[in-house]
Amino acid sequence: MRNIGFVALSFAAACVAAPAQEPASVEAAPGPTSLAQAAPVALPVDRKTANVTEDDEKRRARRADYAEAMLDVAERQKVFDDAPSRFSLSGSFAQGGLVFGETEPGAKVRFDGDDVMVGDDGRFVVGFGRDSALSSLIVVTLPDGAVERHAVDIEDREFPVQRIDGLDQSKVSGFTEEQLAKIAVDSAKKKTARENTQREAGWAAGFDWPLTGRISGVFGSQRILNGEPKRPHSGVDVAATTGTPVRAPAPGVVTLAEGDMYFEGGLILLDHGHWLESAFMHLSQIDVKPGQRIEKGDIIGQVGATGRVTGPHLHWSMKWSGRLVDPQLTVGDMPAETGASGG
Repeated sequence: MRNIGFVALSFAAACVAAPAQEPASVEAAPGPTSLAQAAPVALPVDRKTANVTEDDEKRRARRADYAEAMLDVAERQKVFDDAPSRFSLSGSFAQGGLVFGETEPGAKVRFDGDDVMVGDDGRFVVGFGRDSALSSLIVVTLPDGAVERHAVDIEDREFPVQRIDGLDQSKVSGFTEEQLAKIAVDSAKKKTARENTQREAGWAAGFDWPLTGRISGVFGSQRILNGEPKRPHSGVDVAATTGTPVRAPAPGVVTLAEGDMYFEGGLILLDHGHWLESAFMHLSQIDVKPGQRIEKGDIIGQVGATGRVTGPHLHWSMKWSGRLVDPQLTVGDMPAETGASGG
């Protein structure tokens, strides 16, 4: 068994306050001329400043400490297994899942040692990565100074292996200097788009499928592309014919709208607030522009076969605070109506 003293020390670290987030503004970038009449909105935003002075290795090491500490289930249950009385949690308690919380306005929340954005109404969201530990710690400090700690059990999931052949090899490996330069430019655009998030909780409206169709790829599957093992699949693929409308699954603000990304092809990033983001890839047409406020169900683009694909489909992925999560866990089963094959 692991030393309970180490567990207590790691848990205590979760309560150390981090620097407050600074307000910032989001500038609208030029968009399609057909949407010139759609004025961008300026909503309150936060800049991600917590732990900016830590390098990635220290951040990963600290999370590993929490993961190791939480492995001792028997000791965890003795201290943190009681149900919280002043905050509630709902959602998918599984690897790749999102959990939505509600507490008292003015409360502060920490998740495995990291600060979590809390709305003025006390709402917050946290997410578990594909390979997350099977227990996490949520610490809520109430306005009156009371502290509640709750250990969350996380379901261990198994993910399939998916082999895809017939891809353009230039999109898989053996990149030229020119291609690597394009990939670097695209990465910089995505990084810039993800520097801020909206304080408005668009995710609180719930999520719908952005289109209906055959699911041709699932989150977390181990990808083997043209015979080469690659990273696990980052989202869910829905096969449909080119030109099929894609709708916003939840309200948000567009942070990136690019028609020619190297891997993603036509790409839209939609910020749902609180560091929760949707990405829509391989689009043949983009109907929104950065800074534009989008409501649930609005058409944002059309299905295509751009970027690294074998056929037309929509790739929908989600990130919370930089961690990939499973969109399918937010929407459930695909509606009965299906589209044409592809992807």
